[in-house]
Amino acid sequence: MTLPAGWPRRAAERWIWAGFGAGLLLLALMVMRSQVGGDQLNLLARGWLLAARRQMVWFGNPLSTGGKVPGGVTSLLVGLPLLLWRDHRAATAVVALCHLAAFLLLDRTLARIVGPRERLLFVVLYWLSPWQLYFGSFLWNPNYLFLGGALHLATAWRLRRGPRFGASMLHAATLVLALQIHPSFLLLVTASALLWWRGYLRPHAGGLLAGAALGVLPLLPWAWEVLSHPALIREVHKGFPGRGLIFSLPRGVFYWLRYSSLALAGRSGAFDFTEAFGAAADHRLAPLFRALTRWVGPATVALPLAANLWLWRCHRRRARQARLAWLARLEDTASDRDWLRGYVVLTFLAAAAVFILSPTTMMYWQGLCLFHAAVLPLTLYGGLLLRTRHARRVLAGVAAYAALELLLVFGIAFGTPDYRCRGLETVVFPLLGDSPMFHDLHVQDTCAWPLGDPHGWWPDVLPRPGEP
Repeated sequence: MTLPAGWPRRAAERWIWAGFGAGLLLLALMVMRSQVGGDQLNLLARGWLLAARRQMVWFGNPLSTGGKVPGGVTSLLVGLPLLLWRDHRAATAVVALCHLAAFLLLDRTLARIVGPRERLLFVVLYWLSPWQLYFGSFLWNPNYLFLGGALHLATAWRLRRGPRFGASMLHAATLVLALQIHPSFLLLVTASALLWWRGYLRPHAGGLLAGAALGVLPLLPWAWEVLSHPALIREVHKGFPGRGLIFSLPRGVFYWLRYSSLALAGRSGAFDFTEAFGAAADHRLAPLFRALTRWVGPATVALPLAANLWLWRCHRRRARQARLAWLARLEDTASDRDWLRGYVVLTFLAAAAVFILSPTTMMYWQGLCLFHAAVLPLTLYGGLLLRTRHARRVLAGVAAYAALELLLVFGIAFGTPDYRCRGLETVVFPLLGDSPMFHDLHVQDTCAWPLGDPHGWWPDVLPRPGEP
């Protein structure tokens, strides 16, 4: 039995905004509970030097492959909110606002392409996703790029029929600014090139140049710094040609599927509720959440796997019916849904190409800028199922899935290392000494770090103890 024809217009919008409100409350809770680790101290040091001492650092965090992220965008992203609220959570709140803006932009774009059913599924799979809420509520370079991914889709959509100066400028500026936040910007650049080659993106040359010029402005002082300190672009060889085909491609494909599932990664599965609720509660809760992440979560990868296989079959069938090559240019008569499906396929192929050419192993955070594209296959497939005679059962499954998401987010917010001070896999470790920044930004008040260890760690740009 299918859902009533008028159901989406009567109820879907209410459920969409109810889900949005629930996600917003959870995001605010997690921001207020977020803790500070080593990467966060490196970022906060850049922002604090700008806010407290008016000292601009024209390069970002150290890279795992050597050197540092180019440009001063991270200093601005962290430092400007500290001018308004001198607390480490001010910078985290900006990350959350980026995620909020990303969802609203994506929802408005999808509203022009798909119906209320798909938008409701997108709320569940994107906005209420434990992946999104986790990465949207603590300070880290890749977490800003959810907004970059949303802008990539929204501006590409505006350029699907022909050149537009404003959309082209914003598209180019997004790519150049993303370069100054995290190296995973290469995924967006490669996707744009492939979309342009196949006619899914028709930019305005002047707009591209204007956007690139605006985005490159923060790089000019960095370029001057590089002339004086070449170590800023030093490379450390940690891979070999062909490594990507062996290691990164399989991992990248797997993470593409995991992003629209409950199979989490990193510290988001290290549950310890002792600090929040006591040892007795931890004894009951920790095994439950570990079972969810070790058994239930991985099982849900079957859903995006089925959806991606369906999407690829649709793309191939449409090409055959139109007597086109499998990777043909987008024809002028293609529907908006055809464009969206093609966007997902080409974005995946672009990501696969980057993974293959990568000399190092792909990690889970390196594909987050494509999170929006990764959840679209299941969004579209679920929308199709909601138009069949199995619609009520599918809707019940969606409700159960959303309940599991909320349960997992509760566990993450109260039991995982990025949201507690002590316990299993804590983010806190000994530091070399004390700094005014730790007190000015209430880092020590939120979670006291061990200070004064002669062998302790220290943020790379923060003046060492005893230095002015």
